[in-house]
Amino acid sequence: MANRLVTELFLERPSFKEVSQVVKSLKSVGVDTLLMPPEDRGINTHLVIDNKDVEKARGKLKELGVSALEKEVVLIELENRPGAMALAASRIASKGVNLTYAFCVAMNSKTSYVLFGGDDNAGILKALQ
Repeated sequence: MANRLVTELFLERPSFKEVSQVVKSLKSVGVDTLLMPPEDRGINTHLVIDNKDVEKARGKLKELGVSALEKEVVLIELENRPGAMALAASRIASKGVNLTYAFCVAMNSKTSYVLFGGDDNAGILKALQ
């Protein structure tokens, strides 16, 4: 997976059934999602979609009556090990780019996905190349 700009959709405290319905419905209109599940079901679920699919996703979510907050962020894949996220954040800071948002989920024992955001997402992406 290449580091890239994506859109994060926040679904507020959905059940597993609701998340499943949303993901299946988005898939039916050609929107692939990356689910970044929280450890605690009492908080938001993060769905990540490619920026090119935002309009299709908005239409399908509206049809379903599901509200979601949108945020453009940078998605990166890191080795799941201590300090990996800190190293990436340090590389961004060394280029003078400020982070205002960070979210990380260990997808398995070897891989973590990180979402970084700020006023200059293109600068964040460039700093990580």
